[in-house]
Amino acid sequence: MKRKNDNNKKDRIPPFKRAVRFLRHRTYTALHRLDRSTEEAFSEEPIDFSAPSVPYYENLASRMNFARVVLYMALLVFVIVTVISNHRLITYENLYYLAKDISASTQTAHAEADRLNYPISSGSADFAQYRGGLVSVGTDVVTVMSGAGRKTLSINVDYADPQVRASDKYFLTFGRGETSFALYNAFVQVHKEITEFPVYDAAVADNGTFAVLTRSRTHTSEVLLYEEDMDKPAFICRRVGYVTGIALAPDGSCLSVVSIEDKDGVFQTMISLVRIGSYITEESVVFEGAVGSLCGFTTNDRFAVLLSDRLLVLKQDATITSEISFEGRTLVQGTISGGHVAVISRDDGDLSTEYLTTYDHNGRKLAEIVLDAQHPLCLAGGADDMVFGGDTLYIRAGDTLLWMDSNRLSVIAEAIVSRDTVELLPIDGDAVRVCTPVYADRLSGKKHAE
Repeated sequence: MKRKNDNNKKDRIPPFKRAVRFLRHRTYTALHRLDRSTEEAFSEEPIDFSAPSVPYYENLASRMNFARVVLYMALLVFVIVTVISNHRLITYENLYYLAKDISASTQTAHAEADRLNYPISSGSADFAQYRGGLVSVGTDVVTVMSGAGRKTLSINVDYADPQVRASDKYFLTFGRGETSFALYNAFVQVHKEITEFPVYDAAVADNGTFAVLTRSRTHTSEVLLYEEDMDKPAFICRRVGYVTGIALAPDGSCLSVVSIEDKDGVFQTMISLVRIGSYITEESVVFEGAVGSLCGFTTNDRFAVLLSDRLLVLKQDATITSEISFEGRTLVQGTISGGHVAVISRDDGDLSTEYLTTYDHNGRKLAEIVLDAQHPLCLAGGADDMVFGGDTLYIRAGDTLLWMDSNRLSVIAEAIVSRDTVELLPIDGDAVRVCTPVYADRLSGKKHAE
């Protein structure tokens, strides 16, 4: 009876497992024979290389042939397992867009166009750097262009206040204060949703994780976190106060939410970090008497927040690694981009004196200068926009664009740009796209160096 039960149990082993066991047995047998024949070949002394057949090389050839067979079998098993595990994703549409994506990727190394032209928006417009090219979102149309100027996507929309947020793989568009948003890749709309309440902000990561800031009947602010499946929110972060900033780590491992609330006449800033994994966990830290505004990840595991009187850098568990006071100054303008932080602050005792300070991804001060009346930035009328590209800080003041070294804050180059400039999009540490409502120019610091 026992043997019969064992046989029945053996018969119930799935065919795939039996095939794997058979291959493993044959492999061990072949390895044993190969080792034995190799020992015999090496035991023969000396080796006669003039002989028609040399056992040493015969065994070496057998090893190589055996390794090739094993690799082929491993590849076959890998392909079978992959196809079985992902059979629902193997569709004509996915294969079609994969082919288009590969085709577009081959153009990445092509020379970039000095000027990109896109449809003129009947109202405002927003722009984002995307896969070496540009996303232009107007009130009427969403346009995606490669760096060489090739149009890869054009979709009609209807936004009163168009906004776009982009990562390396996806970008998300919405109308601020309107009840819809959409997620895209370079060729197609991946996901679209109509929301019950208005959308005010959004963030998107490379892996397809994205977050949308809206509200509800019971809360002033709600942040909806969607993971790769996009079917429904995987997490909802609710706040009674107002959310002033959200951000996602580039790899999608963490969501940050900065909110402010009035507690008995005193502003209170809450910084929450939501770690995304097998389990979603949330850690928060609260500051009283300060207003948090701009926020962003400087690396996947470092998050920076600009408060009215200080700079904070935190880890994903909400542990504060750096807290830098502005020392009697008030934040006027700032940027958290390219793994750096730049701050323009005003002296509380002398409102005519301003400082420009740069920090690295950990909050360490890199450089600081006083913006006196003769500085090119002040002569141009003061900063309208600033952003990092590598170690270069780009600052636009009116019709003047400055390239500045973040480590010394010296002016590297200067150029004249349109006063209608909407966005600065760094390409690298030397080149930047200057986006206007009609076109985007690519400007190089080397060509405009003093």
